[in-house]
Amino acid sequence: MRLATMNIQNLFHRDLSFLKQNASKNLQDWMEEFHALLKNPNKANQDLGRMRELAFLMGFSPQTTEPFLTLRRRGGHLYVKPLGGERQVKASERVGWNGWVELRSYPLDEKHREAKVSSIVQANPDILVLQEVEDRASLSDFNRDYLAPKLDGAFEQWLFTEGNDNRGLGHAILTRNGYRITGFQPHAHEKDKEGHDLFGMDCPEYTVVTPEGKELTIISARFQEDHKDLDLHTKRKQQAQRVRSFCNQLISQSRDKIMVCGTLGEVSYGDCLTPLLGDGTLSDFHGRSLGKTRKGKVGDWLAKHDYLLYSKAMASCINGSGVLFPLESKASDGGKCRFVGKKNRAVVPPLIWGEFEL
Repeated sequence: MRLATMNIQNLFHRDLSFLKQNASKNLQDWMEEFHALLKNPNKANQDLGRMRELAFLMGFSPQTTEPFLTLRRRGGHLYVKPLGGERQVKASERVGWNGWVELRSYPLDEKHREAKVSSIVQANPDILVLQEVEDRASLSDFNRDYLAPKLDGAFEQWLFTEGNDNRGLGHAILTRNGYRITGFQPHAHEKDKEGHDLFGMDCPEYTVVTPEGKELTIISARFQEDHKDLDLHTKRKQQAQRVRSFCNQLISQSRDKIMVCGTLGEVSYGDCLTPLLGDGTLSDFHGRSLGKTRKGKVGDWLAKHDYLLYSKAMASCINGSGVLFPLESKASDGGKCRFVGKKNRAVVPPLIWGEFEL
């Protein structure tokens, strides 16, 4: 059995909020100019005019941040509601649409998707677990149109589960070669100590049965990652503690073949992951053979946030493991190049796979 996991970071389209998180060089320049003008106590009319222009460009102006129209689906019809007004039917079976609406997502570059597909094909898994999938329709198209032609057939069973994320992002699992999805347990309803949703994107628990009838439990996780000015260490530790409680409950039921996979948002030696990695109940694949499936050494992936953990009952069944970084084709270089960000660190999460003989 070969299992692979990857934070796919959307298949076809991504919410516009991701763009807003990445300030461009132009935006930085506009902010610096705006601050310089703001500090000037003797502003001329032309300075005030320029500040209004910069406010518009940076998104401070109501013209760019407040929608004029809001569309809602009610009873199969689309309604338009001007700000402060009553909703009016604008599109139905008898009335055509006459207007425009701002899209809340943008399409991903084809070369990014092909790089992810290439990693999945190279791993050639029987079970594929994905995080940050945008919707069920995208998963279906991805399986049929991108994976099937390169894997001699699509994954036979697949399941998409949407959680608490207001952008619709969720988890997915796909199986083939006789592996069957026989159970699913959501954990989107779990609360933290403050009464808020514990998991921002759910933490689903899947039950998979092998062709030989062996049962495996897979927990797909997407822990909270730090924002620019916000340390969410405490939140991650609560999430890790809850996932550990799920594992303890499974082990008490003699369901000891457990995998925990996904983005945990912290390095393995971080305190918040101690509930998962502190006593050996779960182990990480890193350090076994993870560096052998790509040229060179793992390098800066030592400070990784993506994991494939296995329980003690799985340790004696391991045949091999590996990590694959999505590579972007670069024709001008005559080969391949990694997606890289600052300090040459990979910005696309890797695919991690493990092979077992259950």
